[in-house]
Amino acid sequence: MQSTLMQVAVETSVTRTLRLALQTIGSLERLAQHLNVPEEQLEQWMEGRGKPPTRVYMRALDLVASGPLSSKGWY
Repeated sequence: MQSTLMQVAVETSVTRTLRLALQTIGSLERLAQHLNVPEEQLEQWMEGRGKPPTRVYMRALDLVASGPLSSKGWY
């Protein structure tokens, strides 16, 4: 399923983390599968409409922290 995410009016730590997780994993479909959530729900959170459960947010944070966008080795 290909979808265009709406522009987020105000970026929050949640929307920023989900956006970075999406960049890390490469597609909305793969991120939804990794987080074990429906794509439609993930899109809503990424647009700032509601917040994911803590377990989903923490899993996204883990993905960002361990992914190619992390600061490991940038010292």
